[in-house]
Amino acid sequence: MNIKKSGRGPNISNTVRQLIISQAIHDSKTMPRRALAVRLQELIERMGEPPPTEDTLVKMISEARNKQPGELEKPWCIGVCAYYNIPPDIIPLLIKVQQSRKQSEFKDFEKELTIREALWYNRLRPAVETLTRNIFPFDVNAPFSYLNIIVSAYLQRERVSEIMNEQYPNTTDLDRIIFINEDLSNDGLFQVWWSMRSEQEREDMANVIEKKRKSAIEKLEQGHEDKPNSIDSETVNDFFNAAINGPVALREWKNQHPDMDELKELGFYWMEIFIEAMEGTNNER
Repeated sequence: MNIKKSGRGPNISNTVRQLIISQAIHDSKTMPRRALAVRLQELIERMGEPPPTEDTLVKMISEARNKQPGELEKPWCIGVCAYYNIPPDIIPLLIKVQQSRKQSEFKDFEKELTIREALWYNRLRPAVETLTRNIFPFDVNAPFSYLNIIVSAYLQRERVSEIMNEQYPNTTDLDRIIFINEDLSNDGLFQVWWSMRSEQEREDMANVIEKKRKSAIEKLEQGHEDKPNSIDSETVNDFFNAAINGPVALREWKNQHPDMDELKELGFYWMEIFIEAMEGTNNER
């Protein structure tokens, strides 16, 4: 494949810059610079954007990774609350976050709660509590569960924004999906969640989705051959092929096939896919 070369600076769109920096400091932060540059060229080309040269990407990756952590990346403790205007009533929640991380097997968050994170928990908690109370009035665990995911999204956006020297992080898309549209459905929330997944994690999940596709086809051929209204193998293939490209692609496919109620039989849940993928990765280590 011939990679189209582009110029530097203004020729690289903000969307592409966000992707490069996000991959460099968060998603693929342990990947060698040159290998990440090659992967980014393919990703950017698939976005329909002209990819920067490999050398330009390596330089941008290095600049992002070499940026020294600021004060907000220091570990949070109760003693810093007064200095950063973190109100006392958020402290029990922040302690709960720290406790939950010690028990977690996943790496969506750093193990040490940072000051930056504490600030975002404080900013977002009232809105998330109101939103989850309206959508899940009887689920007492919903506010904490959703707050963790939502904070992660806003946190990453702010870090990338700082490296890009923006005046403030543009969170318009996150605001719209989560709060304005009040969309905490699997597809809506996981649209945000998917955007934070590394390419390796997406590949691992794609492998799990492919296994589930084959299993669904086998069950269909064995037990549903004579069922008059059962979904056919072509529909199942289309469903899982859309899922491999993420929640947005799957939602669009579902919107084009609104009468497919029997697809619920497939038992497809994003978090289960993610957990199985991560468990498989851990078993290989």
